[in-house]
Amino acid sequence: MFGKMELENFEGITTMPQEAASAWNGGFEDLLGAEYKPLLYLGKQVARGVNYFFIAEQTLIVKPPCRRVVKVIVNDFNGEYQLVGMEEI
Repeated sequence: MFGKMELENFEGITTMPQEAASAWNGGFEDLLGAEYKPLLYLGKQVARGVNYFFIAEQTLIVKPPCRRVVKVIVNDFNGEYQLVGMEEI
């Protein structure tokens, strides 16, 4: 289709800091309807815990599957992880 961006088949992140990996794994426990693969770990911000920033591939579970790239923010507050932001980029 003309003008539509075609996403590469990403392998995902091979390495990231352990605390960021823990935040990533803990931030998606209760989400349904989509799958997420981290592509890039951007960094962190100390604010009421620690916010971790990622770029990820999102695959919505629809027919046909819809793939897109999103920015994801996961907060770690005393070892409790929560997805606090997501937006398509």
